[in-house]
Amino acid sequence: MNKIKSLWNKVRQTAIFKAFVIWIVVVIVLVFLVDKLLMPAFAGAFASTGTVPNLEGLSEQAADSVLKKAGFKYEWTEEGRYSTQIPAGMVLVQMPKAGRTAKIGRTVKLTKSLGLRKVVIPDLRGKSQKQADISLARAGLVQGEVIKGAHQSIPRGVVIRTIPIAGDTVRVGDTVHVVISAGVTTGRILLPNFEGILMDEVYPHMDRLGFKVGSIKRMKSEDGARPGSVIETSPKYGDYLKPGSRVDFIIAD
Repeated sequence: MNKIKSLWNKVRQTAIFKAFVIWIVVVIVLVFLVDKLLMPAFAGAFASTGTVPNLEGLSEQAADSVLKKAGFKYEWTEEGRYSTQIPAGMVLVQMPKAGRTAKIGRTVKLTKSLGLRKVVIPDLRGKSQKQADISLARAGLVQGEVIKGAHQSIPRGVVIRTIPIAGDTVRVGDTVHVVISAGVTTGRILLPNFEGILMDEVYPHMDRLGFKVGSIKRMKSEDGARPGSVIETSPKYGDYLKPGSRVDFIIAD
């Protein structure tokens, strides 16, 4: 064991060993310098970068012009996306995002807007008002005014038709009015909408229609209705009533 240690000490003291150690240290330093300093500088000299411009909402022609000036290329993704804000045919999404730093010449991928998604109005004839609400909501449509209409065969409270009619193509979020059957209305009169009309102006209308004014209650209006104007009636407007029927009113205080 002592002989091995003695031999090792002799080797360490030789010029060859010292030169070998120095060579190893130099190699390590050179590798570090190349990796941390020379390579980034070399790469930067041949691959300059730029800021990706904002293309959202631009047409293909406008996006092409902006990207060319910035030194980038582009290509469209295969499938577009529906949007409630960006018109059809315009840039909806870009990758990389606007403001990112990228190599000049990089391809920016663009997704085209398909605009608002369109749906077909479902056939609600024969359904209850609640079923109509559910069907319209599932289709992404908004139920608008509920209109009462006379019908000889469709029972009271059941859908007669819609406005626009079933089968029409509309955009998601559009409003669809529903016509509900008031049943057989022979000998009955439609109660009009008096909301927002001053009670003093309601009396002559009621006389012409053949209805009687019932109780009148006053209530503070949260919507800023004019004092003395109608807030609500009972029965509700749109009902078909027999001549001489009594109608109660709530008016703004």
